[in-house]
Amino acid sequence: MTKAQSVKRGIHSLALLSALVLAGCSSTDPNLNLPSPAKTAGSPEQEIKQAYKTSTQNGPEVLISAADNNGSYNNMRRALARSSLPGKDSIQLSEWVNFFPYDYPQPQGRIPFAANGEIAITPWNPNTRLLRVAIKAGDAQASAERRAANLVVLVGGEGADLSLIKTSLTHLVNQLTPQDTLTLLSASGDKGVLLEPTTGDKKDKMLSAISSLSSGKTLQDSSRLTEAYTLAKDHYIADGINRVILVGNSTYNAGFSTVQDASDFFANHPAAQISLTTLGFTASQFSPSPLAEVAYVGHGVHQYIDNVRDSDKVWDEQLSATQTPVAKDFSMKVEFNPTYIKAYRLLGYQAPSEENSNATNSGVVVTGQTMTALYEIIPAGSSEEWSAEQYSFIGTPSANSYLRQTKEIAMMHLRYKTPNAQGTPQRIELPVPESQMNNTLDNSSKDFRFAAAVAAFAQQLKDNGASTGAFTLDDTLKLANEGRGADKYDLRSEFIQLVGNAQNELPKSSPVKGQGK
Repeated sequence: MTKAQSVKRGIHSLALLSALVLAGCSSTDPNLNLPSPAKTAGSPEQEIKQAYKTSTQNGPEVLISAADNNGSYNNMRRALARSSLPGKDSIQLSEWVNFFPYDYPQPQGRIPFAANGEIAITPWNPNTRLLRVAIKAGDAQASAERRAANLVVLVGGEGADLSLIKTSLTHLVNQLTPQDTLTLLSASGDKGVLLEPTTGDKKDKMLSAISSLSSGKTLQDSSRLTEAYTLAKDHYIADGINRVILVGNSTYNAGFSTVQDASDFFANHPAAQISLTTLGFTASQFSPSPLAEVAYVGHGVHQYIDNVRDSDKVWDEQLSATQTPVAKDFSMKVEFNPTYIKAYRLLGYQAPSEENSNATNSGVVVTGQTMTALYEIIPAGSSEEWSAEQYSFIGTPSANSYLRQTKEIAMMHLRYKTPNAQGTPQRIELPVPESQMNNTLDNSSKDFRFAAAVAAFAQQLKDNGASTGAFTLDDTLKLANEGRGADKYDLRSEFIQLVGNAQNELPKSSPVKGQGK
């Protein structure tokens, strides 16, 4: 992540840069050389962190962490790029919906995040309504100019795609300015530090260090991670972006043999000082993944990367947000009004396993984070019915409810603590007004329609139309195109292409196939 010194080294760095970029961008299709789908992704017995716990009065309480998992979506993309369908057990609807960036409102005032609800007639069922609940944490960045960055990258090369890692780090180097500092360490070999803290005007030095990365056997202790945090603290930038970034295969564990070891480590390295990002390159497994677990325990951000475009997106995000905690012990639940709502189902979130049903979720929210949850609801008085497994009844609001019986469809209850707070959580109540109950899909936002298209696609592939009825992939394509909107990284355009790929792979007998091309 630094620049040139001598003419000779400058020529070397330009040659290296060209080689690395060509190695990762030999085709205009970033999905052309994707590895095979991971067979272990999202199997039913593997618990995901983004889950809910039930409440007999107010419905499911959604618990979130910054360590969101995009592995299920990547797995689907890998499968369809190879002209096959993803395994049904690998489909996690909530992960697919949250894979995409959305243009949600920024928070106002002292509350660290904004929340809003939007409702419209459900695309796949005109007798129900779809409620989208959106959470957006603000970024601490006040000015238009990017903050200085102090980045320490620790690479576990064993079993990882070093070519993609080197191409990815080269993209990062090209974005660094003289105000930034990059440090590069390897988790293997006798020498951990490959690049001492180096300013962004020495890019040749950075590229030379990147080229020296190897796939040697990683150390089985956390000494290199300790060294990374020490270097990050020694070069701390006040009001800047200070981050340790772990890079490797999804099986890389940063030297921790147990979750308790990781918990003990991060207790001494609070995320409020140095933030954490873990990046799993060409993941061989999605859930459970040691790298994802490290991010979760360390209150960090986790992403899987299997192509150059996703890599570019991630580095842009790493340099545009501080990604430090703004709230902890966060939870959100929606209380529905039985005057207007007969029943609901929360799409895509799964309950914790029975042995972990009472376990607490750290629920940390970091700057710049978004979360989207979708509920399908049956209006009161409707003759629409779902099977008992699909929906939850609406209980009578409790005496201390904030719901006004004749004014709101639902009430969003948010609970959180500031990062260093103890004791009782702060609480926010946000209503979903009755006036939105019959909002048409045409009047909904592009983000709403696109999220609905992703949810429809996940259900169509998972249960072959059992949840979406006569709504076919033709309808999903139309809805996704209507909601495409701004598409900086072409992720929505790629999704539309993937729906078309799935349509080609489904048998003619499939009720969701549609007419196709």
